[in-house]
Formats: sequence, C-alpha cells, structure tokens
Amino acid sequence: EGGDVPRWIDNLDVLEENVNNPTRSTPWKLYVTCLYFTSYTITSIGYGDIAPVNIAERIVCTLMIMVAGTTWALVLGQVSDVVATMHSDELDFQRRMDALGS
Repeated sequence: EGGDVPRWIDNLDVLEENVNNPTRSTPWKLYVTCLYFTSYTITSIGYGDIAPVNIAERIVCTLMIMVAGTTWALVLGQVSDVVATMHSDELDFQRRMDALGS
C-alpha cells in the first residue's frame, strides 16, 4: 500500500514483534498512538531520538505535551499582556492630547 515510503506507524511493527495485542490491532491503542503523534507534531516538539515505546509511556507523554502546551500558551499570553500594558500612561497621555486637539 505505502510502497517504499517510510511511515511513522511502520516502526510499531518492529517494536511490537513479541507483544500479544499490538497497537495496530487494538483500536484504543492506535488512537492513543495517533494522538501522541499529532500532539508532538502540532506543538513542534519534534521527532527526537528518545520516544515512548509502550502505551503507558505514550499516554503519559501525551498528557505532558498537552499540559506543557497549555502552560506555554498561558505564559505567552501573560507576557503579551504585560508588554501591551507597559506604556499605558503614555497611551493615556496620547488619548488626552488627541481629545484636546479635536
């Protein structure tokens, strides 16, 4: 089906040679694995050398990615808010000058 094109999911077959219920044949394991793959792809964490090798590690890593991504978004939002309100006195002055001029 895929020919000679390598796919990320093909690595599971090699990792799970001796596993009774491999990821490809268990829908919830496949779902968790796909969720893990999409979460580290979307968040730009990347494809590092160290990766989870079983379902428990994938679940923990996925939760950690989501918590870290949410935390990072909150931190960036707070920093943006601080930068946006840094010159509030100057903006008030400019608004008063504009109001006096009109």
